[in-house]
Amino acid sequence: MSNIFVINPEAEAGNPDELFPGYTSVSEAVLNKVAAKHAWIASPIQRASDYVRNMPFFDFIDTMTSPHEFKSCATQLYYHSATFPKVMGLMLGMTPNSENHMMGFYAAHASGEAIHHRMLLAWMLRHGIVEAADEVEDVITTPETNACVNLAYQMAVEQDRDKWLVALNCGIERCSNDFFKAVAPKMADLGVGDRYFDVHVEADEHHSIMGLEYITNTLSPKRKQVLIAKSLEGITLWAAMIHSWIGISTFPIFDQEGNISPRRQIQLQ
Repeated sequence: MSNIFVINPEAEAGNPDELFPGYTSVSEAVLNKVAAKHAWIASPIQRASDYVRNMPFFDFIDTMTSPHEFKSCATQLYYHSATFPKVMGLMLGMTPNSENHMMGFYAAHASGEAIHHRMLLAWMLRHGIVEAADEVEDVITTPETNACVNLAYQMAVEQDRDKWLVALNCGIERCSNDFFKAVAPKMADLGVGDRYFDVHVEADEHHSIMGLEYITNTLSPKRKQVLIAKSLEGITLWAAMIHSWIGISTFPIFDQEGNISPRRQIQLQ
């Protein structure tokens, strides 16, 4: 069995036993079936996130010799980690009656993320990454960090469920999973491993997969192009954000297949 989880789709049908859906472990075969079902968007996301995983940030993580080298990342990550559950709460709070079946989904995600920033702060204090808790409040977030967070705010205000799912759950959370898959073992190697890093290896992979099952089943070709572009926008902003944490300015642009591409206007067919 895989350590990846999906939310029970029966929750959407209003099963009274699933009003607040739990997580069900699934096999690798089931995961492959889910990805194949949504290959039109899963494949571009896979290609784009694979590109990001081979960018310089991951070389930086691989060559760290002290957790203190991670300070600029950790303090920016604290803001990102503290802000995202608030955005998820906004998504939940603005849910129209027609989308009430999604409330358990949003609530579970927000609840799971709500204390993660406190876990990260405790780790920073324990290992002397910051000297006092209020130090993180004085950090000026990079424009790239703000842009990534603001994309989530934009989607919460728009209340476009499909855009939210493809950009945040399927795109950004997949990249987040790659991030923590690199950071968690590195911190363990440096003798400063922590549940904060480990839990995201499980949770973010969980979120990126489970979102696929909530995308609208019947979509026009134009709508699919819009959603692919939105998911890749999320990956672009994530990549720009994590590189800004190590002083690198980059803004990778992807075509509709998820391949790196010069900036161009995407025309709907």
